[in-house]
Amino acid sequence: MFLKYTLFACCLAFSVSLSAQAVANAVLEKSTVETGDTFTLRVLLNNSRVEPLKVDFTSWAPMLTSENMLSESPWSRAGTRWQRQYTLLVFDSARLVLPPLAVQLRSGEKLLTNPVELLVTPTPAGNEVSDAETIRDIVREPMRWTDYWPWAAAALAVVILAMWFFRKKPKPVQQVMTAPVQIPAHETTLQQLADLEQQKPWKHGKTEQFYAELSMIVRGYLERRFHVPALESTTKEILPLLKKTDFPDAQAAVLRDVLNQSDLAKFAQQTPPEQSHEKNLHNARKIVMASAQTPVLQNVPTPATQKPYSNL
Repeated sequence: MFLKYTLFACCLAFSVSLSAQAVANAVLEKSTVETGDTFTLRVLLNNSRVEPLKVDFTSWAPMLTSENMLSESPWSRAGTRWQRQYTLLVFDSARLVLPPLAVQLRSGEKLLTNPVELLVTPTPAGNEVSDAETIRDIVREPMRWTDYWPWAAAALAVVILAMWFFRKKPKPVQQVMTAPVQIPAHETTLQQLADLEQQKPWKHGKTEQFYAELSMIVRGYLERRFHVPALESTTKEILPLLKKTDFPDAQAAVLRDVLNQSDLAKFAQQTPPEQSHEKNLHNARKIVMASAQTPVLQNVPTPATQKPYSNL
């Protein structure tokens, strides 16, 4: 009888010691997300009175890099349970089987969490660009004090330079200041279009890249020439902004066609016919030449492989 009670007490003590061991778990807020959407990961550590050091994401690096992590919270405690929360972002559709994460303790020991699965589905897109605009609004990142550190560093540098200047008290030296040469916006844009046409990305299977660069060149020109936020506005927003400027009304339809075809190629994967690529380049030049502040000469120099703009 004594031996039986002794064996029972040993088993009970062993089970209590196992239940007191620290255990790590990984929990996803949702197991299915769309591309470009965020999801929340919670890392839990039970039966630990000491705050863990960190969570090692090395095992996730082949599928989710540090660029996919938007934020992380500090460790929070409830009794012997510690929790840390991460917000992550995914861009490519796939079924991800994410291996266990390593939670490093202050004792040097590492505990592995359970693996998790995440299904990333493609964001549905319609045939028109206007259909895609209603899917999700832009989520602005909240402003933090770290966003202003470059300005603070610049101000500190100015103060240090001013103190050094007045301490040395140098004799004033007259200098002739020459104004920097400002290259007109249309000249820079025409050169960019010529370079893009010479590269011909669509000949190398890079049609989406071609339309992305074409859209950026045209929007950059509109922003420099007419001082409108074209780079951060949608196609529908740009044209009303240009109506308040001296942008020629006759080019509004041409501009709308170039930007719409670029948007469809970039966001809706609707590739225009091959003969449309050079036509869109031609229309982009036409917009620039018709809206330049100074008359564009017909013998503007172009690369040797390009046709002169006078043939447009």
